[in-house]
Amino acid sequence: MTEGKINTIRGWAAKKAGIEVEPWTYTPRPLGDNDVEIKIDYCGICGTDMHILKGARGTDLFPVIVGHEIVGRVVAKGKNVTHVQEDSVVGVGAQVYACLESTCRECSRGLDPHCPKKVFT
Repeated sequence: MTEGKINTIRGWAAKKAGIEVEPWTYTPRPLGDNDVEIKIDYCGICGTDMHILKGARGTDLFPVIVGHEIVGRVVAKGKNVTHVQEDSVVGVGAQVYACLESTCRECSRGLDPHCPKKVFT
């Protein structure tokens, strides 16, 4: 594990279904060897975020801070990360991981958004 630089996350969270949000603070998990820690400068709120706020995806997501499409600067990175450097400007979309293995039916055909191992933001 790598020591992260952001020890407290502050945002506006919905604690239950509805559009009402309130200030919320939490401690992030430790930075993993393949992780990038980003200080967010900008984020977008999309239609999916609105559905989540309204509870259309179930109640197990709360509390939730929406705005998963972000732009910011790298402030720390895990020891295995080589493609970005600290202070690089980066963007993150709705999906942050796919296996990209040649044996994966979806990834081997360039369809990584459909990877069964995908991870959403």
